[in-house]
Amino acid sequence: MRRRSCGRLLAIPRVEHDLTDSKPHTVRTRFELAIQRMMDAWIAAGRLEVSPADVQLAREFLELAGWKVETTSGARMRIVNRDGQTEEMSREDTVMAAIRRLTRK
Repeated sequence: MRRRSCGRLLAIPRVEHDLTDSKPHTVRTRFELAIQRMMDAWIAAGRLEVSPADVQLAREFLELAGWKVETTSGARMRIVNRDGQTEEMSREDTVMAAIRRLTRK
């Protein structure tokens, strides 16, 4: 017969956090509501695919954040941030820029 080893109880401190101490982030744009749906679709597809509607939602979000968004030739977008820095990017990169901006809120 093999003897069972006696385990030790680990001292784990209790951590309590009152979720009502801070107010949740207020959703102000349609982009903030749609981003979960977009990401779920990307995961299901196994790649990042953006629709014209997704790009429009990202554009509205960036413009409300003070950025200027212009459509250029092809499927490219020109983004001018609040500091005046200009960058030309794909539609997918425009949506990702909006996501990065959202995470800074």
